[in-house]
Amino acid sequence: MSETPLSAPQGSNTSKGHVFMVRLGSTVVLWVLMGFALTMKFDWIFLLMVAGFGFLGTIEYVGLQKADASARSFGRLLILLSISYWALIMWQSLPNGEEHPWWIDLGMLMLALQGAFLLTFRLQLEGEHTLRRISHTVFGMVYTVLTAGFLSRVLFFHDASNGRYLLFMLIMVTKFGDMGAYGIGSLIGKHKMVPHISPAKTWQGFGGAIFGSYLAMVVMMLVVPEKLLPLNWMHAMILAPLLSISGIMGDLAESVLKRCHQIKDSGHKLPGIGGILDLTDSILFTAPVAYFYLSVIS
Repeated sequence: MSETPLSAPQGSNTSKGHVFMVRLGSTVVLWVLMGFALTMKFDWIFLLMVAGFGFLGTIEYVGLQKADASARSFGRLLILLSISYWALIMWQSLPNGEEHPWWIDLGMLMLALQGAFLLTFRLQLEGEHTLRRISHTVFGMVYTVLTAGFLSRVLFFHDASNGRYLLFMLIMVTKFGDMGAYGIGSLIGKHKMVPHISPAKTWQGFGGAIFGSYLAMVVMMLVVPEKLLPLNWMHAMILAPLLSISGIMGDLAESVLKRCHQIKDSGHKLPGIGGILDLTDSILFTAPVAYFYLSVIS
């Protein structure tokens, strides 16, 4: 997430403090819900949250193309595929507590590709505009649906009792990295990282993200090390910065989308945070990294 306030001018300490407290309140509610699911061992709550945020993220992404009236049918296709994807995951994973098969991901990707071309058969071709609608549909499937699906894979990694802790660790390390970037960047951030994409991002904030991710990982390894297998201390210390860097890339990736569409926030559903994609942008990039790293060391 951004290191600067979403609704306040830069340099206003009072506004920064207010935005931080509102953002903290929204975050605490989400953490309490996840903590409850973790304590009660309710994997269905985790999966519903993942599916809910994934689906709402798809809707927000579709909304980015609202200025193009001819793209509405492509957006409806993407939303329909998102609903189908999460329904299939719940059908496959919840009863047995197992990771969903890869044919779901590949099948949905192929449906997005073929469905997007199918829609062009009934419309007048408009050159690059038509190609852009096709690419937006396929990219939207990958960016908002399939990447979020890796959260489900982590949840049911090997067995559900271990997976829920791995998912909690993934989210905690990612979001502590976000908070570290925001806090340190707001306090002492001076040297810009990529000002043409996100003027608020600084190298000091980058360091804060690394520190926040390491802090969260160390806490998790101290409290429940046996629940984070196959991670040991060595792998945990390697994975923490990988997740932090991936999270920053995810944040910047969403900044690219927002700048190209000339908007400040992807939505306004979460007080102090913005839209769903503003909340999940970093996790969409860290989830695949975490899953593949865990798979390799297993």
